[in-house]
Amino acid sequence: MAVACNNTTTNNIPVFPTASLVPRTVTQAADFISKNPTFDGRGTTIAIIDTGVDVGAKGLQVTSEGKRKVVDYIDCTGAGDVKMGPAQKCSPQKPLELLGDSGRILRLNPNWSNPSGEWRVGSKWLYEIAPPSVKQEMQKERQEQFKKKTKLMADEIDAEKNKLLASADTREQLDVLKTLNTMYSDCGPLLDCVVFHDGNHWNAAIDTSETGDLSEAIAMGAYKDTGDTALLSKKHLLYYTINFYDSADILSIVTCPGEHGTHVAGIAASYHPNEPENSGVAPGAQVLSILIGDHRVDSMETGVALTRAAMAIIEHNVDLANMSFGEPTARPNSGQWIDLIREEVVRRHRCTFVASTGNSGPALSTVGSPGGTTDNVIGVGAHVDADQIKAHYSEIATDAKDGVYNWSSRGPSPNGARGVDIYAPGGAITSFPSFSKVRLNLLNGTSMSTPNVCGTLALLVSAWKQTYAESVERIHPCRIKNAILATAKDIGDELGAGLIQTEAAWAFLQKYAKRKYEDIELSVSVSGTSGMQGIYLRNAQDSDVPRTFSLSVTPVFPKEPKNDVDKDTDDDSVRKNNQMLFDYEQHIVFQSTAPWVNTPNAMYLNSAGNQFVITVDATKLEPGHLHVAAIYGYDSSDMERGPVFEFPVTVTKPLNVGASACTRLSNVVLEKACSARRFIDVPAGATRAKINVTRRNDSEKMTAAGQLIIHCVQLSPQHRDTKYNKSTRYMHGHETFVAGGGCAEQEDTFFINVVGNSTLEICMTPDSRYYESYKVDVTVSFHGIVPAAAIAGSAEDSEIVINGNSGISRFDLVALVRPEYGIRPNISMNTLRSSLAPTSTSVVPLASERDVHPATRKHGYKLTMDYKLTTKTKSTRVHFRMPALDAMIYESWADDFRLAVFDADKRCVHTQISYTKELTLDAVSDYLIRVQVCHRNSEDLEKLKSMHLIVDTKVTTMRLSVSSTLASAFTSTVSGRVAINNCLLKTHVPIFVKTDAKPPVNALPGDVLLGELTLSPQVPPVKVMYIIPGKSSMSGSGTTFSSSSLLGSGSLSGTSSLLRSSMQSRMPLLSSRLGGLSLGSPPVEQSNDQEEQSVSITSEPANASNVESKSEDVVEAELDKPENKERKALEDEMEKEMQRMRVGWIKKASSDQLREQLVSELIGSAKSDSERLSIMLEHLGAIDASNKQAMPWSGQTGFTEAKATRAIEVADEIVKMTEETVIKNYYYTKVNLTSATVEENKLKKEANEANAHLVTALKAKCRAAAFLVGRSLFAAESVENLDDVVKTCKQALEHLERWEACSDYSSMEILALRLPLLIAEKKYALALKHVLAWLSSAPIYNSNADMRRKMTELRDQLLDKLEWKYWIDYFSIAAKVQSPKEYASF
Repeated sequence: MAVACNNTTTNNIPVFPTASLVPRTVTQAADFISKNPTFDGRGTTIAIIDTGVDVGAKGLQVTSEGKRKVVDYIDCTGAGDVKMGPAQKCSPQKPLELLGDSGRILRLNPNWSNPSGEWRVGSKWLYEIAPPSVKQEMQKERQEQFKKKTKLMADEIDAEKNKLLASADTREQLDVLKTLNTMYSDCGPLLDCVVFHDGNHWNAAIDTSETGDLSEAIAMGAYKDTGDTALLSKKHLLYYTINFYDSADILSIVTCPGEHGTHVAGIAASYHPNEPENSGVAPGAQVLSILIGDHRVDSMETGVALTRAAMAIIEHNVDLANMSFGEPTARPNSGQWIDLIREEVVRRHRCTFVASTGNSGPALSTVGSPGGTTDNVIGVGAHVDADQIKAHYSEIATDAKDGVYNWSSRGPSPNGARGVDIYAPGGAITSFPSFSKVRLNLLNGTSMSTPNVCGTLALLVSAWKQTYAESVERIHPCRIKNAILATAKDIGDELGAGLIQTEAAWAFLQKYAKRKYEDIELSVSVSGTSGMQGIYLRNAQDSDVPRTFSLSVTPVFPKEPKNDVDKDTDDDSVRKNNQMLFDYEQHIVFQSTAPWVNTPNAMYLNSAGNQFVITVDATKLEPGHLHVAAIYGYDSSDMERGPVFEFPVTVTKPLNVGASACTRLSNVVLEKACSARRFIDVPAGATRAKINVTRRNDSEKMTAAGQLIIHCVQLSPQHRDTKYNKSTRYMHGHETFVAGGGCAEQEDTFFINVVGNSTLEICMTPDSRYYESYKVDVTVSFHGIVPAAAIAGSAEDSEIVINGNSGISRFDLVALVRPEYGIRPNISMNTLRSSLAPTSTSVVPLASERDVHPATRKHGYKLTMDYKLTTKTKSTRVHFRMPALDAMIYESWADDFRLAVFDADKRCVHTQISYTKELTLDAVSDYLIRVQVCHRNSEDLEKLKSMHLIVDTKVTTMRLSVSSTLASAFTSTVSGRVAINNCLLKTHVPIFVKTDAKPPVNALPGDVLLGELTLSPQVPPVKVMYIIPGKSSMSGSGTTFSSSSLLGSGSLSGTSSLLRSSMQSRMPLLSSRLGGLSLGSPPVEQSNDQEEQSVSITSEPANASNVESKSEDVVEAELDKPENKERKALEDEMEKEMQRMRVGWIKKASSDQLREQLVSELIGSAKSDSERLSIMLEHLGAIDASNKQAMPWSGQTGFTEAKATRAIEVADEIVKMTEETVIKNYYYTKVNLTSATVEENKLKKEANEANAHLVTALKAKCRAAAFLVGRSLFAAESVENLDDVVKTCKQALEHLERWEACSDYSSMEILALRLPLLIAEKKYALALKHVLAWLSSAPIYNSNADMRRKMTELRDQLLDKLEWKYWIDYFSIAAKVQSPKEYASF
């Protein structure tokens, strides 16, 4: 077949731009190494603080000198920790076998050297340390294996079911198997770990096969000592290394849970000896892999990981640290970790720290922490050049323009600092983890530009070490920072940051290597402020008049790394330091880069620092635009060196929208690789901005389409820039046009919430792939309705508070910006906010060697607070918050904050850090919420021990009635009812709200409902807080008195004199009827001598019968008199009370023998069948009490075969006494009370009572028979005549079913009666079906823990009866996740 081809020769085929895979040319790094081959980073170590570096990644094995590329792999998160058990020895009978933590028998390698003979075992779930992609692959594979196994089981059951003599239970097995399949949840491989000491160092072996066979396994040592690596999963190329901590109490399994860190390391320092074009910027540098991305919290960095990372940098004497991590911050340049990095890592130990500024651009002030908001840290932005665009994005365009990536965060920092110090290429195609099955890959971001800078700095440090190793100290980070800033290439950045230039920076370092004060940092800030490191006039009031500022300049002298803070400082070192302070002086001269910034001419500076005053006059600057200036301070003795410090001045003078609350930005030119910014003063009272963007096409042809990025940002004090931040993309471009010319328009509209009296930036940037310039018109209009109470204060976060106790609540609304029409007020609330007090707290020292704090060199402290929460419904959505620590990582005052949620089975269902979020509690359960706060100062933690946990729970939406007048809130009959339709400008509109909402059933007085008042689409909702009212103190149930309140506490003092005399006259009679038993205490069993003595003491006198007869005659005669009717009624009541007391003593008997004796005596003295029945019921209840638990046969409950037999006997007697009455009066159970006669009502009541007694007796009989069957089946206790017992059980159930439904298997009472019978009949599958159903629906409460445990044991016993070993093994392993023995550490 002929192949068509064009005339293009091979000479015209372009060459792949390999130089831009890892961009090094544009930064001069490639030329620098070409001219200085040994200055390739050798002799330096870069800490990669990230998601870890993959052991198997290409290019990260060795350096250009052949050294090990990675000096150590450290997991600072603790996610890979394995808590090892106590030391143990193998038994003499089986010297090479141990019982693993998984339950498997571990067979050990006989070649392992273990002089002590002591072993330690532990286990780790592989899914806890596997990357998400590997976990997903493994889950899919294991799911397929599971389906195959269960299908095989189902096929076997199906074949058995079709046999002629197949049992009914066989047919049930398929349904049970389907139920089991729905319960399957893959926990992943459970890896057994064995640790031992070979006489030199610790070793560990991990059973990755899940067989227990370690007989040929190779034990590994700590990587930093041995260089040992291995695969946790050969199939998935998942590598790992190990570390040991705290004398091997902790085995740390270090994996790489993400791709990010490997890619970062590849840019900075990868070395491909056979493919040099793929190498990183500093191929000779070594790497320290520091894992801070904790996969337990979505790979977020945690406080404890960051603190440990700082300690690892210090311990490994790292030259440079790369951190391509960061978060928005509410407080720039502050926080315990920021202070730690500044003072200990950078200043004391001279580690140059490089960090990304973020990918939240293109609007201003979007830099994150630590990269864009921390002094002493080099903040890096992302740049892209034309060659990089062609290599990375396969662009066709030939006129691609260099510039800053449109998503790269911009400065200045809210504290006025420049924000972005330097730019570097923000993308690369480089090393990727082996588990990704991709050798090299492209990633973009400031995460990529940061290692490009860090690699470049490694070249400079390498060159410095080789050039000045013997003559000067380790290069100071401020020297490096000064060099790259002074020599950066101008790229037209609005704030003045440039592109890093390697050769130029090295020339600068060489030229000023001997300069006297090059290692002294000059810190400049605005006096009287909380750390303003630049002047940032952003709002209208900032630039309405000329401003005067006092600036402080403070020299910061190098610290001595060798001085341990726990030891006395060396006297000679102190002398040298003091001499340095004494000798220091500089003559500073100033230069301003803008005429609207005025400075003095000069300032004398000594070691104590000095101040100078400047003025900034922004009154004549053009509104709506960005204005940037700088104040440079020069050393007058060396002007050629350039500024020794720079102080930035930024003004965003906003446009005033005036009375119209609207402004139009016409003909805004959008050019490729450039941003157009406009700044607008948001009027007071505005809460929402409507932004309309119009693009015109005046040409006679279709214009190219492209994306327009519109980014709007407002800053709010001590809030992250994300609070008022919205970025949106629109596709602009005309597929149609006006023939012969004209105007075709395309419009897009969007809204953003705003706050008044604060500048709004609108930043418009064409997508980087769009190369054609065009113009747009932008119209911005503001709207807002706020509570009138917010006028005096700030409208920001204003809310309406409604007191539920008030009955009616009024608040006024006002429109301060423009009239608002089409108002439809509606209040809805769907969040219940409550608070939990801690149930237990403790402050203890952190014991691990990893938790020595770098600043104090002492262990920190950990505060643990436990809270309890019970849910009543499934899928409860909650949000836990602790305002003192919420939404803070880098700016946090504490070292660490974590929160974990455990159910009643101690299973961890959720873990989060201070960036709390809503979660769903799936199960109905008792939950333990454990909060952990770490800090170096125990006294600060002690103050938090009573802190409440805020719980926001989603509830069914509730609405409040809204009216325009007070009267109309209650009635519709009042004239003058006014609808709320409009809100005129600056006119108060009253709103009346009835506060009669019915709160959620679980709400307590003082809790609050959170919701919003919606008004119209033009304005955002107003927050509403409804305070749950206190419950009414009045009750409609009346006053209830107990019998004890009538009789008093064992005395007659509370009764009338007439009643007292009547009761006292009856006491001898009562005593004789009760057989001489004391009224004041329950009967107790006594010895024969004591019993005789007791009887002799309490027995009646010889003439007792006469006294009794006489007493009866006298009392009855007295009571028959008409005037003593009241006394007779009271005595009748007393008689009933005494009868109840006598019967109540049956349960108080201390032994079965005494109980039987007492029952016999009471029945003998009973006057009626009803009395005898009540005695028998009480007797049965006493016998049956210990048998009412779940599965009583499965544990030591005190119930015995003898008690069960006796319960059956007593139950049968009660049945005989009641069933006839029930049958006889059955008709009256159908009688309608409203039409029944008095006699019929009486008979109906008797029938109902008899029916209740009958059912009680039959249930007790069923329980007793079920106990005997269950005991024989499961407790290995044979019961005589089991067949008869089964028959009795069956008959009892059939008998019970005549009078009460017994088909509700979800009821534990019914299930406990049915299960033994099903099992005795070998209906194992049917029994298992009901057990599984109960376990699935039962709440996970502490109160039913024993019941759930017994049902779980029964499930396993039934699986064993069915010989389903696969499911037995599954539940055995799953129990370690679902019901761990202890709460997991975190």
